[in-house]
Amino acid sequence: MNLLNTRNGEYSAACSLDFLDSTKFYDTFALRDINGRPAASLSYPFFASGPSRDALLLNLPVPVRSCWNGMVAFDAAPFLPPSNLRFRGVSDTLAGWHVEGSECCLIHYDNPAPDKGVWLNPNVRVAYRAKGWELVRQGVGWPGRWERVWGGVVGFVTALLGLPWGNGKVVGRVREWGGSEPGVDCLIDEMQVLVDNGWKHL
Repeated sequence: MNLLNTRNGEYSAACSLDFLDSTKFYDTFALRDINGRPAASLSYPFFASGPSRDALLLNLPVPVRSCWNGMVAFDAAPFLPPSNLRFRGVSDTLAGWHVEGSECCLIHYDNPAPDKGVWLNPNVRVAYRAKGWELVRQGVGWPGRWERVWGGVVGFVTALLGLPWGNGKVVGRVREWGGSEPGVDCLIDEMQVLVDNGWKHL
């Protein structure tokens, strides 16, 4: 219910924060800040300088370009006629250029009605293992003093050095590929193949 009530229901999509078995953020494949950049760090406050980081530090809904993070709520209208928004993957031929993209990121870039924005709700946290949940659930004092100090260091360094660097390498590969990909921010320098227990990153 907390996720559904993000910004009183005024969103194109709203996401939780997800963790595995520590306080390190998990879903780097889908999350992009409001400027289309990947997370600057797996540790709090995750984002480089800018509106996304500022909102997270204030524990407010965070404006992002895309997210999934274990749990997401969408405004259903774009999935209905006449738009009929659907999930998709990048072209299989991009595998030859060692480029992959998450359908959970691309869906936001394909959304024909993103006017209400995509928001990450820092007060809705999910985890895939009990240990992670115990570390980040509400009422346990997370983020603590150490996370806040470390976040300040990451923010200073990323602002000083202009990190994270853009995905120029991937953009160059897409250019060589010769096609068009509207969700280029979602693309990463990776290839995924199916294996018996899911997929493998190459």
